[in-house]
Amino acid sequence: MASDGPAHFLSLKVMRVSRPELASAWQPFYSSSPSFSAHSSAHILSLQGSAPLPGHPKTLRDLTHASELLTLPSAFGSIQLGETFSSCLCVNNEAQVDIEVVQVKVEMQTVTVKVTLFELDGDGSGTSAKGGQVLGAGDVLENVVHHEIKELGQHVLACAVTYRLPPNARPIPGAAEDANDPSLVTFRKFYKFAVTNPLSVKTKVHAPRSPTALLSLDQRDKVFLEVHIQNLTQEPMHFERMRLEPIEGWDVQDANHKGDTDNTSIFSGALAIMQPQDTRQYLYILTPKTTTPVPPTLTPGSIIPLGRLDIAWRSPFGEPGRLLTSMLTRRIPLPVTPAPASAVPPHLKRTVTGSMSRPQSPSISSTRPASPPPNQRPGSPFRPRAGSVASQIGSARPQSPQFPSLSTAPSTAPQSDLDVNLVVKHFPHFHVKVETPFKVSLQLIVSSSMPLRDFAMRKLAFVVQHLQVPKVSQTAPLSQVQPPIEALSPRVSSSGFSTPSSANPSSFNYALAHQKILDAAVQRSSSPEGTIHGVNLSDTPEPNVPVLPPPFFDGPSDSDHRAQLDPSVMFLGSSALLLPPVQISTGDFGIPSNPVIQDFELTFVAMTPGFHRIGGLRVLLVQDKGTSDFQEFEVEQATQSKVQTLKEYDIIAETWVST
Repeated sequence: MASDGPAHFLSLKVMRVSRPELASAWQPFYSSSPSFSAHSSAHILSLQGSAPLPGHPKTLRDLTHASELLTLPSAFGSIQLGETFSSCLCVNNEAQVDIEVVQVKVEMQTVTVKVTLFELDGDGSGTSAKGGQVLGAGDVLENVVHHEIKELGQHVLACAVTYRLPPNARPIPGAAEDANDPSLVTFRKFYKFAVTNPLSVKTKVHAPRSPTALLSLDQRDKVFLEVHIQNLTQEPMHFERMRLEPIEGWDVQDANHKGDTDNTSIFSGALAIMQPQDTRQYLYILTPKTTTPVPPTLTPGSIIPLGRLDIAWRSPFGEPGRLLTSMLTRRIPLPVTPAPASAVPPHLKRTVTGSMSRPQSPSISSTRPASPPPNQRPGSPFRPRAGSVASQIGSARPQSPQFPSLSTAPSTAPQSDLDVNLVVKHFPHFHVKVETPFKVSLQLIVSSSMPLRDFAMRKLAFVVQHLQVPKVSQTAPLSQVQPPIEALSPRVSSSGFSTPSSANPSSFNYALAHQKILDAAVQRSSSPEGTIHGVNLSDTPEPNVPVLPPPFFDGPSDSDHRAQLDPSVMFLGSSALLLPPVQISTGDFGIPSNPVIQDFELTFVAMTPGFHRIGGLRVLLVQDKGTSDFQEFEVEQATQSKVQTLKEYDIIAETWVST
């Protein structure tokens, strides 16, 4: 409350309008006193019941000192963002004569905006008039203004009162509004208050990461918005509305209901009141209204708007509050930058030699990095056979020229302009039983961004290949100490194979053997003819027959989800499925009309009950031809060595297998 100085004939009083509170009056409590026990039971705010609680004292102590009496707030209090500020303005005529009030104007000023809350002209109706409103001696002009607080920070309530001095009154210095009319005077009052934030709103955005959801057309584009709400005020709150308003093109599902027909919120009953400094979590599921076969491309670092949160609450005495948050967004993370190269030369780094089968077994001390490996002992089970290429390489001098090493990983295929996506069209989740074959319907979606310049149509052929994790058997314990095995041996490409020693039959490298078979089938070897398991390595396949890579994952078996694959779910039929050829025709401006969708089915069988993961698959491009009106030619020289691996999927489905 404030008033002007005695120089003016009128005074202005501004009072905040707020709800009354309950007066507090503390009273002593004694559990052994019958009189105080009866008072506690009869009190309107008591927690005492009609019957005593078992295992507890006869009465319960009151949690507050509130009484039945109402009291008005003695201070201005605090203003929160989203609340409605209400104020009562009183213009009092403290003179003994009538005063003509010309204008009363009230404004709410912030850093960015100025809003007029009330403006009264001379006739008292809010419209302009030549004559002013006459305020009799001792009369009061009252008005209540309301303003919804929408900004944080400092606020100023500016009030200006213009009136005309009575006849024969002495002019007030510095108060004249017009120099030509000294009887028209104005006085102003400013009331400052700060607006604080009642709630802390933090968000987390989650995208589907499950293999089943990523391969589902209905689930892969969903966005899960997690909202954390914290009460920053000193009073409890009761939320009347907590609703997410999505942007155009998205549907929202409120996951904060119990699932009944009435859509009862999980924060109801005893959880309806949110105490000061408490935090709640809300979950909203956003789904795009339209989906495309090809998933949208999300640029790293971009910001995607999701929507606004509309919150409505009430204070303990029914004071309403409403808050509309700013736009909630989703930030696409940037790619992880590779670590900078080490400044230490490679020959100075400490290298780790091959590990032993038993951790506590004795080992040979490591030599210098530049030194050749130690010679094999005569009785070692890893001693190469006489006449083999490996024995010649092991005895070679370090400075001797060597052939390029043979890698177990296939050569990197050239980058293709084709983009393939796999979608699980139908999966019988509730009908999978042990030892009962079931079918999975899938779609292969192919799109291309390369313009068709010299040809009017592009003919493509794909192969879907089942993948398995290479079986790595444990090495049998050896009675003798094993020297470390060189990581890059053998160093000479050869189509010959050495049979594993009988002392350690489990050390055979299946992945390396499959790679050697592939290299021997592709390259024309000049070595003498030989056979392995009845296969002539000197024969070369037909030029138009593609040679597929081995049906095993590339790289270590413990990467990604490969270690989670369950071998108890097996595929039925051939390990490779050749899809019918498809054609991409020319659209506008030479851009291919895509995408092209191919449907196919795969059959699996589960051998054990429980939760299982099914996979994996590899998509191969075996034919890529461009056709015109006169000829048909290869877009790229597609030979057996250029069968391109477009994409690999570790897991294509997750299911529960029942008995």
